[in-house]
Amino acid sequence: MLGFRIQYLRGVVAAADVSTGQEKDAVEWPPHPDRLFCALTQAWADLGESASGASALRELEKAGAPLIQCGQLLPSNNRIRYVPVNDRYAPLDKDGKKLAQVIQGTSLGRDRKARKIPQAPLDSAEAVVFWPELDLGQEAIAALQRVARQVSHLGHSSSFVCVELTTDPSGLEPDWLPDPEGALTLRVPFPGRFDELVQAFKRRKDMVSWPPLALSVNYIEAKQEARPATGLHGEAILFRLCRDGQPLPIEASVNILSVWRKALLAASPQPPPEILSGHSASSTPERPVPSRSPHLALIPIPDVGHDFAGGQLLGVAAVLPRRIEPHQRQLCLGVLRQVSCINLGVLGQVRLAPVDAFERRKALRPATWVAPSTVWASVTPVVLGKYPKQLFSEDSCRIVEEACLIAGLPRPVSVHIGPMPWIRGSVPSARFPAFPSRLGKPRRAHLHVKLEFDRPVCGPVLIGAGRHLGYGLFRQLKELD
Repeated sequence: MLGFRIQYLRGVVAAADVSTGQEKDAVEWPPHPDRLFCALTQAWADLGESASGASALRELEKAGAPLIQCGQLLPSNNRIRYVPVNDRYAPLDKDGKKLAQVIQGTSLGRDRKARKIPQAPLDSAEAVVFWPELDLGQEAIAALQRVARQVSHLGHSSSFVCVELTTDPSGLEPDWLPDPEGALTLRVPFPGRFDELVQAFKRRKDMVSWPPLALSVNYIEAKQEARPATGLHGEAILFRLCRDGQPLPIEASVNILSVWRKALLAASPQPPPEILSGHSASSTPERPVPSRSPHLALIPIPDVGHDFAGGQLLGVAAVLPRRIEPHQRQLCLGVLRQVSCINLGVLGQVRLAPVDAFERRKALRPATWVAPSTVWASVTPVVLGKYPKQLFSEDSCRIVEEACLIAGLPRPVSVHIGPMPWIRGSVPSARFPAFPSRLGKPRRAHLHVKLEFDRPVCGPVLIGAGRHLGYGLFRQLKELD
């Protein structure tokens, strides 16, 4: 067992929840494990960058998502504060014409700027981040102990802490557990994170986002009893579409995702592994055999689901299966990093920019597509896996029910189908191109769907024959009173 006890010396945490972007409207709690790892890396550098400390941190980053024991936030009032900016020793402006604002009795030109510093008191001033099965050896433990004692704050510089390494499991009962079905997303370190932080610090002046993005893992409260249902797909890695000209409409998403898929397969090890290609190991170009295991799905991220939704494409996302092996996940992430742009022919090139933690557009935040709900509606139409006698019939409703079960979801209590979307910003199903059929087979039908479940379901919700290539993407639907 190995862990870190974090004592908040003021009984207050001051750290911004980066999912709210630059607004800084919320306090980050529980402390994200990657924030602690970044603080440890900074402390290692402050102590002289010892080889033993670097080796220990490289071992720690491989430990995976830790358990967390912590209290609760107490009510707080994050009012705006006016903070003096840095001293200006030349009271004149750059042109030497205008006298800068001067504090009375001094010759220093200073101004005060509005700042939000999210902070809240704690009902317990201690938090523990720990790995129950981790054993790094005495040398690494000693190195990490030295580094931990150098950490002075976690989050804002006013969030003073004392960090101690512990190997004693007594009294530790986790409040938060890593779980693919959890609704809370925390940033965690990963293999290679230490070297990434060190290199990023050297080139920090050229970086837009600092520190570089970490990986996110879903967490669930240990005391939570009833967990929302989930499908076979879980973690979504989002990318913003960057191009000149008018935004692309939602009905263009299928063609864009097809081009992206071809680029990913070309960048992957050859032959492409099953987790990426969706074809089994026995598959050949002449006789493709579909995979029977969940594999990577590509989905569009359109501007939908609110009163002013325009339906244009904001980004795309790669969605990983929930039950994915660590080496498969690393393979997928590595291939995704290699494809930074795609060529759309006459539409030109589109750059795929990773979405950072400061994203302000709600649709481009992963939490938007996974929040639990009992009512879901299709953003892109559902492709039926069978051929009903009539498209808008009870037969189609039964096919949709089977598609939910195939996707790992519970059976819905109610299925509504039609040509028009229930989600604001989407477009009629007829405006989407037909899903490609196998040679000699008729064209598959697709339609819009609204699903109602008897318990909350966490997203992403992807159903139907085309769910791995942009069709059958759902969004939570708020019913009107």
